[in-house]
Amino acid sequence: MSKIRVLFSFVLFGFCSTGSPWAQPGTETLLIRNITLIDGTGAEPLPNASVVIVDGRISKITVENVSPPDGATVIDGDGKYLIPGLIDSHMHLPGGRTGPGNREMIMDTEVGLKVLHGFLYAGVTAVYDSGNHDKYIYKMRSDALAGRIVSPRIYATGSLVAKKDGYACCAGATTMDGFEDGKAKLDALFANKPDMLKFTRDRRGMGPRGQDLPLIPDDDFSQLIRYANDNGVRTTIHIADEKAARLAIAAGIDALAHPVFLADASTGFAEYVAEQGVVISSTALLFGAVGRVELDNSFFDDPLFTETLTEEELQFNKVTERDRYASSGMSGWMRGVLPAVLRNLKQLHDAGAIIAMGTDRLLGPMVHMEMELLAEAGISPLDVITLSTLNGAKYIGVEEYLGSIEIGKRADIVILSKDPTINIRNSRSIERVFINGVEIDRSQLDVAINQN
Repeated sequence: MSKIRVLFSFVLFGFCSTGSPWAQPGTETLLIRNITLIDGTGAEPLPNASVVIVDGRISKITVENVSPPDGATVIDGDGKYLIPGLIDSHMHLPGGRTGPGNREMIMDTEVGLKVLHGFLYAGVTAVYDSGNHDKYIYKMRSDALAGRIVSPRIYATGSLVAKKDGYACCAGATTMDGFEDGKAKLDALFANKPDMLKFTRDRRGMGPRGQDLPLIPDDDFSQLIRYANDNGVRTTIHIADEKAARLAIAAGIDALAHPVFLADASTGFAEYVAEQGVVISSTALLFGAVGRVELDNSFFDDPLFTETLTEEELQFNKVTERDRYASSGMSGWMRGVLPAVLRNLKQLHDAGAIIAMGTDRLLGPMVHMEMELLAEAGISPLDVITLSTLNGAKYIGVEEYLGSIEIGKRADIVILSKDPTINIRNSRSIERVFINGVEIDRSQLDVAINQN
C-alpha cells in the first residue's frame, strides 16, 4: 500500500530545474499582459492589467500598453485571472511522524516531498507547518531553501510547546515544568530558528470524549510568551475556548492556530481580537472534512484530488479513513462543532479581525475546500482571496515580501482560467503557477496525473 496513505489522517499535534524555484529568484524578465489582476489586498479586480516581473519581483503594474522589455518572456493573459500564490497557514507535513496512535518519529522525506508537490499543483506557493518532528521539518525547510527539492516555501514551528501530560504533549513536543525550565527549553528551540513558536493550552482536547488535561500555569505561560517576544520569535497557540484565547492574547500572542471552536464566542471577542491585531488561522476544514466524509466522500472525486492522488490513496481516504472517523465518533463530533466555527469566523471577519486561510489538513487540494467553507460562512469571494494570500503572509509574519501582487514583492503568482470573485470554486481553475517569477512545470510534479 502507498506510503502516502496517511494524507487525510487526523493529526493532532517537479519543476524542470534541479531544485526549488525559490532558492534563487528568476533571472529573466517576465511580462504578463491583458490579464485581470486580483492582487490579494482586497482591491477590486483590475481588468486589462500588465504585470512586469524582474529578478523574481514585481517591478511594474499598469493598465497602459507596455512594450516588452528586452529579452522578456511575454504571457498573454486575455480571458485569464492573476492572483497571488495561495498560502496554507496551518498544516503538518507527513513524513516526520507516523500518525495517530503511533508516536514513533520517522524521517521519510519521500512522503513529504510528494505532499508538497500536491500543494504546488493546487496553486499553493507557501505553507506553514504548525508542529512536527524538529529534525524532519527543518531538514525539509533547509532543502527547499537551498534548492535541493522542488517545494512551496516552507515555514515551520518544529516542536510544539506543551505542559507535561497536556494536550499534544506526547508527539515529540517540548514539555516543561515551571518558567525557568521552560525558558531553558525555549532557548534550545530558538537555536533552530523557528518561523513561529507554537504553544498548546487545551484542557478538553480534540474529540467527542472531553478530558481534564493539565495546562501550563497562567503566570508561567505569560512569562514564556514575553520571553519569546523579547527574543524576536513570533508566537501562535492551539486553543479551543474563548477564555484560553483571551488569556493568550493578553499575554502577547501573535496568532491563534484555530478560531474558538467549542462554542459561539461572545459578542465582544471578535472586536477584542481585531483591536489587538491577532491573526487567526481559519481551520474550518479540520471540522468540515472529517465531519462530512462519514456521510459524503464525493469531494474526493473532484479533479484536483483525482489528479494528485492515486486510486489507492483515494480509496484509503474515502473508505478506510472514513470508517475510522465514523467508528470513533470523530465525524459526528466534528459536524456538531462546525456551525459554531463558521459563525465565529464570520463574526471575526465582520469585526475586522485578520483571518488567514489554514486547513490543518494534509492535502493540497483541500485549501480550495477551506476557501469554500469561508465563503459558506458568509465571507465574499474577493475577501476569501485576501484571507488565502495576504493574510496567510501576515499570519507567518512575512507580508513585507509575500502574499499580494504589489510592486517590490516576490512574484509568487497563479494564473486562473475562471474568475474566483464570481464563484470561489473557480480558484480551482489553475493554469500556471510561479514562485519567485519562475514557472512550476506542473506536468513534472510527482502527482497521480503525471504517473499515467
